[in-house]
Amino acid sequence: MFAENLSAFLTHPVTATVLLLVGIIGIALELLFFSGGLLALAGVAGFALYFLGFYLAGFAGFGDLAVFGLGLVLLILELVVPSFGILSVLGAICLFGGVLMASSDPKEAALMLGIALLIAIVVIAFAIRTFKHRGVWNRFILKEQLTTDKGFTSSPDRAHLIGLTGEAITPLRPAGTAIIQGERIDVVTNGSFIPIGTSIIVVEVEGSRVVVKEMEPKLD
Repeated sequence: MFAENLSAFLTHPVTATVLLLVGIIGIALELLFFSGGLLALAGVAGFALYFLGFYLAGFAGFGDLAVFGLGLVLLILELVVPSFGILSVLGAICLFGGVLMASSDPKEAALMLGIALLIAIVVIAFAIRTFKHRGVWNRFILKEQLTTDKGFTSSPDRAHLIGLTGEAITPLRPAGTAIIQGERIDVVTNGSFIPIGTSIIVVEVEGSRVVVKEMEPKLD
């Protein structure tokens, strides 16, 4: 008697639609926001109660559950091995296929599923807009701007040093330090050794790398 009452309650169109809605929203938000499994658990519970109702009514079989279970496996694989949505689409097809197959009336199930999908789309769109800073897309898009007011600094542009002269204040073996226009600058040679106190000239600048060579003595 209890099983019959439970089955009648779970398979009622309104209850079944709500369970489908919970299932779709829970799993979709888990895929989008990675809540640690809580939303996925709620989604699986919603689908599980849906299947339980039709199983108790004698309509859902193991084949239907197998198709649905395959969909869950594919969605879990999407979480572990991102496939750019391919596994998610296949998983969703299996999930919805299992839902339709388990129902006593596939047309009615399709209507319930359609209503649940429409409502779920609205809820999911609202969640994305509200929690967009926590979405899965942040794994692939660097949204933080590296500005100086946030403590980020870039390498100074030293292209203006090309052609300037200075003096090595440490041995360049080949890296070391030189004084150029009164500024201590880390420099490097093209492999040659330059002793301390030698006059040098900047011949190349690549980012923060300043390349120097020993100045040739002037001929009288």
